[in-house]
Amino acid sequence: MTWAVLDTNVLVSGIGWPRSPPGRVVNWAVGGRFVLVTSEPRLAELERVLAYPRLAAAIGAPVELVRLIGEVAVVVEPDREVTAIEGDPADNRVLEAAVAAQADYIVSGDADLLGIRSFEGARIVTAREFIASESR
Repeated sequence: MTWAVLDTNVLVSGIGWPRSPPGRVVNWAVGGRFVLVTSEPRLAELERVLAYPRLAAAIGAPVELVRLIGEVAVVVEPDREVTAIEGDPADNRVLEAAVAAQADYIVSGDADLLGIRSFEGARIVTAREFIASESR
């Protein structure tokens, strides 16, 4: 089975807009079509982002949503710090989770992550690219 880390931007877009490509990926994750991977730092970031006033008003229940993601995901404990992306430490936390899980994919909309295309065996793709590769 495929193992994938979903970046916060994909999770938020997928939760808020379920008919979008990120929404399809999140639905697949919740439905068990692939193994969703995360870490405690990733869950903390998701909760922080979902609590932004505009998102909280549109999506609501950030604590419950993060709890749900934590329940359906494999929560890994990265054992090393990655500093491959300069400027945004959260991007490196994504890479750390992928390395810890030996994930097949990182699904992201972040240009810095997408720009490196792969990291230690994990392909870095958009939600559309992930859907195309997993629909074969």
